[in-house]
Amino acid sequence: MINKKKEWLRSKENGFAHAVIDNFVDEETCLKLYEECINAPKGGWTVFTRAGSRMEEFNDLISCPTAHQVSYEIMHSGEMLYDLEQMTGISGLLPDPHLVGAGFSIFRDGSYLGPHYDFNWNDRLRLHRKLTCFLFLNPNWKETWGGHQQYWESRDGEMIDEVAPMFNRFILFENKKESPYHSVRRLTCPKKEIRTALRV
Repeated sequence: MINKKKEWLRSKENGFAHAVIDNFVDEETCLKLYEECINAPKGGWTVFTRAGSRMEEFNDLISCPTAHQVSYEIMHSGEMLYDLEQMTGISGLLPDPHLVGAGFSIFRDGSYLGPHYDFNWNDRLRLHRKLTCFLFLNPNWKETWGGHQQYWESRDGEMIDEVAPMFNRFILFENKKESPYHSVRRLTCPKKEIRTALRV
């Protein structure tokens, strides 16, 4: 991960610190995460609709053993936090043991998420949220199907960058007060396909 430091610093100079890491976990683990996501208990999902956008979220990772393990043993590990600090230059990073705002997300054909910024304050921990991470889980995803993570100068500004949600691709970006603006490009995939991710 430390070899992504130049990418992080370069993107920060361009107005928005973010990085992309492909093949983040082994393929078998990523496929297990995908299976857990699409088979997660139906009653645990929440549907968010804002200004025409639509996204499904599942936050009860205690019922998903692989996702629970990846979240705590990898994402919350001292080694991971050290690597993130070295890459981003943000010292004193702490994991969120309560996984506030974390979990699986699903987008289906025709859905999208308009430009917005995430909450910056974790009221449970009484700490500021510094990083948001996604691990994309959908095998055999085609870039032409959309679902790209998009980053913007402002709600009505120019797009800075976009990243396709390819299988086992890990993306992370820095959170600041009322920024960064980001969105999800509208999906144009076959009805049976879905865009899945694990968020931390």
